[in-house]
Amino acid sequence: MQNCAVCNHLNDETNSIAKTDYWVVALAPDQGYLGRCYVTLLQHKGSLADLSKEEWADFAEIAKKLEHAVAESFGAQPSNWACMMNNAYQMTPANPHVHWHFRPRYNKSVIVNGLTFDDPLYGHHYDRDQRRTIDSESFQTVRGVLKTAFETS
Repeated sequence: MQNCAVCNHLNDETNSIAKTDYWVVALAPDQGYLGRCYVTLLQHKGSLADLSKEEWADFAEIAKKLEHAVAESFGAQPSNWACMMNNAYQMTPANPHVHWHFRPRYNKSVIVNGLTFDDPLYGHHYDRDQRRTIDSESFQTVRGVLKTAFETS
């Protein structure tokens, strides 16, 4: 779809964890929360109310697998989900595209490739300003670990 920031990221295989008939799971460039992902509907729809029963059922299976993958891989507990398409309404005409923000939460430090990930507000609302770009090797390590765990859950 033209003028859609979300559509532009759907086919980037360098961050892909999984793809189903309806959704793509991608590791977010921002790893302020280790394992942060986007789960994006492949078909361009602008509202959760537009989702089919099949799309909802597939999303439920993805949520189960993704939460299990971060729990098994890095000890995340719980995981936060948000579907906020506010940015799509900052342009005219608005062009929302259903996608979810997934933020795992941690009650302890986690070390990956020598990098320490902390969650200082554990037990409280996540911090939208907690951002972190990691080196490409560490990014691909996190992606690979989650991809394997997702596929085997």
